[in-house]
Amino acid sequence: MRPACEYAIKYYLPQLRAKIVKNLVEKYGWNISEAAKVLAISPTAAAKYSRLLETSQIDLKVLDDVAEVLTRRILRKNLSYEEAIEIICSKCIEMRLGGDLCQLHRSFIPELKNCRACFSVMVKSREIADERSKILDSLRMAVYMLESKREFSLLIPEVRTNIVMALPKARSTADIAGIPGRITVYRGRPFAVAPPEFNASKFLASLLLKVVEIDEERRSMICIKYDEKIGAIIRALNFTYAEFHGCKNREEYIKRFSRSILETSEVPDAIIDLGGMGIEPVVYVTGRNPVEVVEKVFKILEEYLKEDQMRKDTSPIQRPSHHHLVK
Repeated sequence: MRPACEYAIKYYLPQLRAKIVKNLVEKYGWNISEAAKVLAISPTAAAKYSRLLETSQIDLKVLDDVAEVLTRRILRKNLSYEEAIEIICSKCIEMRLGGDLCQLHRSFIPELKNCRACFSVMVKSREIADERSKILDSLRMAVYMLESKREFSLLIPEVRTNIVMALPKARSTADIAGIPGRITVYRGRPFAVAPPEFNASKFLASLLLKVVEIDEERRSMICIKYDEKIGAIIRALNFTYAEFHGCKNREEYIKRFSRSILETSEVPDAIIDLGGMGIEPVVYVTGRNPVEVVEKVFKILEEYLKEDQMRKDTSPIQRPSHHHLVK
């Protein structure tokens, strides 16, 4: 098995680096060590640029444009790693789709004479990339909503909060995105430790997998704290819900979670872990996407804050003791 990326690593990347080194050294007067450092390669590798270009298996004219773009950005010191990867990989994809890398690959492996694999891969990859991008964008919006609502910190449990969303037909935690490090409380406000990533929340993602097995439309979930007041609010809002008692064994916990859903007619809005010995009670709120999930949580929060205010308004007035009275 020798895929096209093997030839990109062997021929395209070394020759592209060599072309950039040549530009920096011969056009702009850099020394080899400076060029090597900016490309994150060894000076020994950088010094071989002339020999690499003399034995190039790829038409150097094909590399000129991308090498010039990268060289200019390096000189202006405004080339980030992310942008460099995008520029380099875009050219690689272009050369794999019937270009120089495609022809090179076929020349080494005659069986690939009528190969269309890269075209098929790129079509599927575009669909996957679009879907993954939508999920990450949706999670970023949900996090923005949570961080903008200071009072949400009242619903963050001791184990902290996470919010996740699954790809369609998710089969593993790698197909589910969440917040690395969870959402915590910082200076009295909700705070996401890092931007959303796939495979960032193993436990909550494992629970969400059980949800999507039953209902493919419910692809998002968040964890908030639970107490009797929140339980009463969930019922008052007419949210559907299921209940179970958690435990410390992860496999058993997931089984109990799954059984609680199966005992209802459909995946409920809220799945309540009533807690147990050493287990903090929490609520898992489900929905089709992270924004919908956050909107449900905000309904709970609104009622939670109302009850707090009512309690303050109806609490008896504290009368001063006799010795506080002005004589």
